[in-house]
Amino acid sequence: MSTLAAGLETHGDGSPFVRLEDVVRRSAAHDPEGTALIEPGRRVTFAELDASSNRFARALLADGVQPGDRVCHIGENSAAFFDVLYGAGKAGAIPVPMNFRLAPPEVLHIVEDVQPRVVVLGAGMEHHGAAIAAVPGVARVVTVEPADGLTDLSTWTSEQPATDPGIARDPEDTAVMFYTSGTTGRPKGIELTGVNVSSSLACPLSLVRFDRASVALAPVPFFHVTGFGLALMANLKGSALLMINPQGPADLLRVFQEYRVSHGVLVPTVIQFMLDLPESRTGDWSALRCLMYGGAPMPESVLRDATDVFGCDFIQGYGLTESTGGVAFLAPEDHRTTPETVHRLRSVGRVRGGNELRVIDPRTGADQPPGERGEVLVRGGNIMKRYWNRPEETAAAIDADGWLHTGDGGSLDADGYLYLHDRLKDMIVSGGENVYPAEVESVLTAHPGVAQVAVIGVPSDRWGESPMAIVVRSSGPEGAALDAAAVIGWARERLAHYKCPVDVAFVDALPLNASGKLLKARLREEFAGS
Repeated sequence: MSTLAAGLETHGDGSPFVRLEDVVRRSAAHDPEGTALIEPGRRVTFAELDASSNRFARALLADGVQPGDRVCHIGENSAAFFDVLYGAGKAGAIPVPMNFRLAPPEVLHIVEDVQPRVVVLGAGMEHHGAAIAAVPGVARVVTVEPADGLTDLSTWTSEQPATDPGIARDPEDTAVMFYTSGTTGRPKGIELTGVNVSSSLACPLSLVRFDRASVALAPVPFFHVTGFGLALMANLKGSALLMINPQGPADLLRVFQEYRVSHGVLVPTVIQFMLDLPESRTGDWSALRCLMYGGAPMPESVLRDATDVFGCDFIQGYGLTESTGGVAFLAPEDHRTTPETVHRLRSVGRVRGGNELRVIDPRTGADQPPGERGEVLVRGGNIMKRYWNRPEETAAAIDADGWLHTGDGGSLDADGYLYLHDRLKDMIVSGGENVYPAEVESVLTAHPGVAQVAVIGVPSDRWGESPMAIVVRSSGPEGAALDAAAVIGWARERLAHYKCPVDVAFVDALPLNASGKLLKARLREEFAGS
């Protein structure tokens, strides 16, 4: 029986189903005094979390929020995130976790696109308040920390009763929406239903093995589906979720050991940073039971070192926001290799959880035989409902048979293990963050000194990859005065820093083929050595 199945209602196909907002309802009913969240100096029980999200829901309803309206959260991982997540759901609204690392123009663009009724700003995000409040349709901007001219979250919700509104969304309704940058350079809203979320939880829950004594840490922001997934699993299984945002690898090591963390999710770059610290070799890792990783390649040498140092189970997941997270997993037993299976450590695992996976020839659509590269396609209950207000892009991503075309290049071996080889969409993975060159190029070409630009990923010892801009200067005085610092500075005023180029090269012309198409492969050969 599925880990989700016990005591849960079922969807139309008989699969177990839990509404997003029912996660906290169920845990509060089963273990009201159990620890849901741990913050510095404070413990939040499931009963308290259920009550505070009820008040948030009641405040939304009192403001006239209707089913299907959007409610945004912009801020670091905190208890307030769960009030928005579960409270919006209890009001029938759609919670939208947003990337707090974005520059103000990027934040404003998403707010204008999603058209929320209410926006909640976490600590340190108050500077977005005035611009967001001026967006048509935004009825209220709420801040976790008091700010002049904006609504204080505590005051706003404390006036409401802690009784559950009792609204139950349909399994096929949009339960949550994430934003991600598309290859066109425009952020896209990804609508995930209750069925999507339930389907995505079943497989990792069977692998991770949470219990009520577990302490989980996701130093991955909850606007990422990876961090979001760990949080939901911990809440659903009655485990404690540690709400601390470590400041660097040394602080992360301290937090893991001081709070006796049993389960964590990290990107490979961060694992490498931790291993580079001598204190990782002498620490007490006896409480650590499982580390999940993904979002970037994990070098085999790093994985072996991490296994020796931490001595815990490892699970790798491969997926996209469009697939509600992982669809293929490299399970703990896959990490315990023999000479005959050691090659599997270079894979991202096998498809699980009722999903299907294919690798096709992108030109013909035919399935590729084992070992042959092609485009990775996935299908199953995890696959998104659609892109928000983008029917043409939805149709391009999900074909008539329900297959999501990932744009990732890979191959399958004879045992069904998936190996990723390239990214067909030219995406750059920098420290676990997805950077889409088209988005960066769009910003840089707005500089009056830039005539043309191409952005590629170049190797980075620290981040795995980093963006690099290859620029053709414009012919005017702005172009003559343009240098690398000006290009990087222009980007940093308009983009999250992880998206900004770390290096700039100036060329007389970009390489084009006879059809005028940019030859990025040639640029990678020259500047990235690949």
